[in-house]
Amino acid sequence: MWTFWETWRQAVRRWREDERFRESKRVRVAIWVSLALAMYWLLLGSVLPPRYHFKVGQTSPVTIVAPTTAVDTAATEQARAAAVKRVPKQYVQSQAVEIEALNQVDQLFTTAEQVVTDKTMSRTQRLDSLLAVAPRKLDVATLKLLLTVKPSQLAMLQNVCDRIVHTLLDVPFNESLMEEASLLVDRQLLNYSLDRVSQNIVQNVVLSVLRPNMIYQAEATRAAQEQAARSVPPILIHEGQVIVERNGVITPRVLQQLQDVGLLSSNRPNYAMSAGFALYILLSVGLLAAYVEQRSARRRLDNLMLVVLGLVLVMMSVLISVTKTIINDGGPSSIAYLVPVSLGPMLITVLMDASVAVVVAFYLSLLYGAALDFGYWFTVLGFVGSLVGAYSVAKVTHRGTFMRAGFFVSGMNALVILAMNLLQHNSEIDVHAVSLEFGLGLLNGIASAVLTMGILPFLESAFGLLTAIHLLELSNPNHPLLRKLLLEAPGTYHHSLIVGNLAEAAAELVGADPLLCRVGAYYHDVGKTKRPMFFVENQMTKENPHDKIAPSLSHLIITSHVSDGLRMLEEAGLPKPIREICATHHGTTILWYFYNKAREMDKTGTVKVDDFRYPGPKPKTRECAIVMICDAVEAAVRSMSRPTPNRVEGVIRKIIRDRLEDGQLDECDLTLQDLDAMVGAFMKTLKGIYHARIEYPDLDKIRKEVGR
Repeated sequence: MWTFWETWRQAVRRWREDERFRESKRVRVAIWVSLALAMYWLLLGSVLPPRYHFKVGQTSPVTIVAPTTAVDTAATEQARAAAVKRVPKQYVQSQAVEIEALNQVDQLFTTAEQVVTDKTMSRTQRLDSLLAVAPRKLDVATLKLLLTVKPSQLAMLQNVCDRIVHTLLDVPFNESLMEEASLLVDRQLLNYSLDRVSQNIVQNVVLSVLRPNMIYQAEATRAAQEQAARSVPPILIHEGQVIVERNGVITPRVLQQLQDVGLLSSNRPNYAMSAGFALYILLSVGLLAAYVEQRSARRRLDNLMLVVLGLVLVMMSVLISVTKTIINDGGPSSIAYLVPVSLGPMLITVLMDASVAVVVAFYLSLLYGAALDFGYWFTVLGFVGSLVGAYSVAKVTHRGTFMRAGFFVSGMNALVILAMNLLQHNSEIDVHAVSLEFGLGLLNGIASAVLTMGILPFLESAFGLLTAIHLLELSNPNHPLLRKLLLEAPGTYHHSLIVGNLAEAAAELVGADPLLCRVGAYYHDVGKTKRPMFFVENQMTKENPHDKIAPSLSHLIITSHVSDGLRMLEEAGLPKPIREICATHHGTTILWYFYNKAREMDKTGTVKVDDFRYPGPKPKTRECAIVMICDAVEAAVRSMSRPTPNRVEGVIRKIIRDRLEDGQLDECDLTLQDLDAMVGAFMKTLKGIYHARIEYPDLDKIRKEVGR
C-alpha cells in the first residue's frame, strides 16, 4: 500500500512539474474552454428564473414574485369576454319584409273581393279560396268574417291594413316589438273610425303578416366583438408582483399566472436568457484570459496555476449556485448575505497575486449579483468585500493575517449593508431584517477567513504550490532538514542564515520574492550534510581532508552537494522553487581552487577548466540568481582578513562582474540597475554582521595589576 501511494505521489509530482504540460498552448486553450463551460453549466440555473412543479391545491414553500412583466392571460381573457358580451347584436332593416307583408295583405283582400262577388261559388269554396292565399297565422274565423264584408268595404279595409303595415314596418321592427305587436296595432286602429267587426278583421290580418324586419348580421356582430376585444388593454403581471405568498394555496389562477411569467416546469426553456448568459460567460472568461495572457513573462501564470485559478472559480460558482438553490427551495433569502465571495480573491491573492485577484473579484461579484435576481447591492457587497479581502492578505506574515483580513471584510460588509438600507426609498427600516443582515455580513468575513485557511493547505499539497504560509512553515528551525543541517553542519547552517538575510534584503529592492529568497537560502546547502567535514565552514580543526585526495575527487565531492541536496529536498517533498534555488545556486561556475591545484599537479597539461565546473543549470529566475550571488558574497566576505567597507564593496562588485562575464546571469531577468541596487543592500546587511568590534582588555592581567 505504501509503495502504491509513493508511486502515485511521484507520478503526480512528475505531472505537476512536466514542462510540456505547464507550457502547452493546447492545454492552455482547453483549460479556458473548460472553465467557461463549467461556469456556464453551474450558474445557468442560478441566473434563469426557477421552475416549479405545482399542482392545484398544493401550498407554495416560498413567496413567489414575478421575475418579469408579463400578460395575465386569464384576467385579460376575462376582461375581453366581458367586453364582447357588452357588444349588441348587429341587425339591418329589410324592406323586403314590408313588401312581402303588403303583398300578402293585397292578395288576401283581392281574393276576398273576387270570391265575394262570384255568385257561382258556394260558401265552402269561397272559404277554401281564401285559405289558399291567407297568411298562415290568420285564423279561419277572421276569414269567415271577411266573406261577410261588402266589396266596397273590403277596399277600405285593405287600405287601412296597408297603412298600418307600412307604419309599423317602415321603421325598425325587432323581436321585442313583435311581442307588443297586438298593442301597437290597437294604437294604430285608434286613427281610424271602424266598427268592431272591421277592427277585428284589420287587427287579425295585420298581426298575421307582421314579422321582424331587422335581419341579424353574424359577420358584422363578430367584427364588432373582435373590435371590442381588441380595445381592451392587456392586464399585466408586473415585475416584482407577488403571485403567491409562502404557504399560500396554488389555485388555478395562481397556476395560470406562474405559467404566464414562465415559472412552471411545463414552460418552454428561455433560450434568449440562456444565450445571453452564454454570451456573458464568453465575454467575462475571454476578458479574464486576455488579462492573464497579456501579463509580463515574469508574472505569467503557467498551465498548472491556470488550473488552480479555474478550480477556485468553479468552487465559487458552486457556492453561488448552492445558495440560489437553497433560496429557490424555500430557504431564507437572507442566506445570500452569508456567501463568502471574498474567499476566491483571498485564495488567488495568496496563491498568485493581488492583481489577478482584483479582476476575479470583479467577475465573481457580477455573477453573485446576477444569480440573486440581478441585485445591484449584492454586486457591490461582493466586490467591496473581495477587494478588502484580497488586499488584506497581500502580505501574509503569519496565519493571524487571515483572521485580520476576515475582520476587515466583516467591517466593510457592515458598512455596505448600512449604506444599502439608508438608501432605500421607504423611510421605515425593518430593524429585525437589518439586524439579521448585519449579523450575516459580519459572519461572512469570518467565514471567508476560516475557509481560506482551511482550503489553502489542500491546494498547496495537491498542486505543490509555494505560498507565503508554506514558506513561513518551511523557515521554522525545527524543520527536519534544518535541524539536521544545524546538528551535522553548524557552519553551513549559520552560513545559510546569513545568505538568507542578504538575499531577503536584495530581493526587496529588485522586486523579487523576499520570503522565497530567504527560505531558499536556508535550504540551498542541505546537501553538505552528507559530507560536512569536506566544507571549510564545518572544519573545526586545521586539518583539511582535501589535502589528502586528488583535486578531481575534491571537485566531485564539492559539486555533489548540489545533487545530494536536490535528492534530499525531493524526498522531503519541498516545492520546486526551493529545489530550483538549490540546483542553481552555483550555476556552472568553476572551482578555481581545485582547478589551480590540479594544474599544478598535472605534468601532461591535459587538465581542462570545464572539468572543474558545477553541473548547473544556470539561474532562470530572479530569486535563484540572488541566492547565487549572495552565497558567493557571504563566502568571500567571511574569508576576508580585514573586511573594511571599501574592500567588501570591491569584493561584491568583483563577484557580480565575474558572474556576468561567465554568463551565469544570462537566463534570468536581472538588470544592471538591479545588480547595482543589490550592492547597497549587501553592504547594509554585511555592515551589521561583520561590523568593527573594540578590543576588550585582558581581565586576568588587570586583576593582577590591582592586586586582586
